[in-house]
Amino acid sequence: MQLTVNGESHELPEPATLLQLLEAVEAPLDRVAVMVNDDVVPKEQRHSITLSQGDSVEILVLAAGG
Repeated sequence: MQLTVNGESHELPEPATLLQLLEAVEAPLDRVAVMVNDDVVPKEQRHSITLSQGDSVEILVLAAGG
């Protein structure tokens, strides 16, 4: 299925969960915030969100700074 991930087209086998996408793009799971179709997804729900053709996903990596 085709998804948009951070503004770029991304192919993922169907069906797939949000957690599977995060693992596929090697996102640092403990340091990301994720939105699917403009809705924030809590960390504990990543494994239960099933993605659909055409979904838009934004992955924001949290960084500490000073």
